[in-house]
Amino acid sequence: MKTPTLQVSCRDLSLERRRTPVLREINCAFSPGELTAVVGPNGAGKSSLLETLAGVLAPASGHIELGDRDATAIPAAERARLCAYLPQSEAPAWSLCVADLVALGLLPWGRAADRPQRVAAALELVDATHLSGRAVTRLSGGELRRVQLARLLVGDAPLLIADEPTAALDIRHQLQLMHTFRNQADAGKTVVLALHDLSLAARFCDRILLLCDGRLAAQGAPQDVFTPALIGDVYGVSCEFRWRDGVADFVPLDLL
Repeated sequence: MKTPTLQVSCRDLSLERRRTPVLREINCAFSPGELTAVVGPNGAGKSSLLETLAGVLAPASGHIELGDRDATAIPAAERARLCAYLPQSEAPAWSLCVADLVALGLLPWGRAADRPQRVAAALELVDATHLSGRAVTRLSGGELRRVQLARLLVGDAPLLIADEPTAALDIRHQLQLMHTFRNQADAGKTVVLALHDLSLAARFCDRILLLCDGRLAAQGAPQDVFTPALIGDVYGVSCEFRWRDGVADFVPLDLL
């Protein structure tokens, strides 16, 4: 089956929380086949942007278009089939076994005859096959995160959104996960991640959105956004990006 694709556009997007602006006039687009990192310091608006894209929050003004349709005109059940979203933190509400938690990611498509096979494949993607029968309440923080990521990946949504997916993961599983997201984008999906690790973002992502105080400070290819001048302005640190064969080693030097 051919992977469905979805172009996502934000036009003059603004968001408020308790009457306080947190996103201001964001204009950007996310394309099929692209892996995009949303980066910026704490409080920059990364999670707010991802929640708005996923339909968790309603914008104060502006528009989000999924394909050629305004997102607000798409019924919730259909939108759940278009977008899979993993928030920054999520605690299990009850004690399910791992396989059943992952299978929840298939709910938007109804009963699937190949559910066991799909769950097994998703767990394999995050190196969690051995956890299949364990209760989610008996997992470590990193194990739980990998299982939640399997739930994100188990369905057919053409848009994948994950907020700090590498948090709590060890180095091996961070790299494995980024390779998985890279493969998902290469297969035609639209993938948007909030990341703090600028080296991972530079190595794996096609585009970078750099947020600061709810505004889009810069967007473009990693080489265009990850410059000492821009990072200094936004993060308040001096730094170096040592590029070798298209891979960046981000080296923070000192406070500015």
